[in-house]
Amino acid sequence: MPIRRSCVMADGYEAEVTAADTASAFRWAAANGADILSNSWLFSDPLHIIHSAIVDVTQLGGMGRDGKGCVVVFSSGNSGGRMSSSSIAGYAEVISVGATDHDDVGWYYSSYGSELDIVAPGGGISDEDVLANMAKDYLWTTDITGIAGSSELHFVYGVYTDMLDYSAHGGTSSACPVAAGVAALILSVEPNLTNDEVRHFLTRSAKDLGDPGKDDYYGWGRVDARAALDMVLAKRADLNNDWKVDLKDFAMLAHFWKTSAAEGDIGPPPRLDGFVDVHDVILMGQYWMAEIPEPAQDR
Repeated sequence: MPIRRSCVMADGYEAEVTAADTASAFRWAAANGADILSNSWLFSDPLHIIHSAIVDVTQLGGMGRDGKGCVVVFSSGNSGGRMSSSSIAGYAEVISVGATDHDDVGWYYSSYGSELDIVAPGGGISDEDVLANMAKDYLWTTDITGIAGSSELHFVYGVYTDMLDYSAHGGTSSACPVAAGVAALILSVEPNLTNDEVRHFLTRSAKDLGDPGKDDYYGWGRVDARAALDMVLAKRADLNNDWKVDLKDFAMLAHFWKTSAAEGDIGPPPRLDGFVDVHDVILMGQYWMAEIPEPAQDR
């Protein structure tokens, strides 16, 4: 669901829409069924109008996802310095995403700080990155507008100009949609999770980088799609909600054996079959003795 934040004026120049229009765009997306809002743009000044809209679409009981809250993801910025706590990416309701290279090292330009939640693979953004590496450090993405699309390779360097439907994407702007994609995978398995629960599984399943635990340069770590889905499914197998899969859960599964009780129906992944049988035993066995981080440990 692409929503433009700029418009082409009659004289050919491009103008950014107002804060009020941007706020309306958030609410419009939520009202029209958007689950995850991926934002590769920033304002550096405090904008209460936009913040109010983000609160509206993320809060429990609000307008996002039938009261479960939309997941709002923002790029942390490409300043190479500390994030501003007044920027949109620093809002508590937002998942802020920095960028790492292909060796899990933070890119030199990736903004950092205590507000950073997570990092994801991103590309270089300087002339030297492209010329030295021939775009190896960039993320390739489809570009449905062909040669008219946004690609440094097409317009500046003349590299791979025959690849008109692909563009090289860089910066935290390319890391942000990677994290949003992992959040989408989480909801594809458990669509009834709240936005806070999606944040929990997304961040706590990440590969820890830098200092142990959450730090200013990598947040909780680099997104890991497989680990995120494993954590979600392990929590599904935690029938007594004590954040671990053990004999107590198996006893509950046995109690509901060969019934259609929703309390014991956990498999097969990703969709439940409405019956407690061998599929549920297999799923519980896959995550046997797993311990899941509790949300109380997040902040």
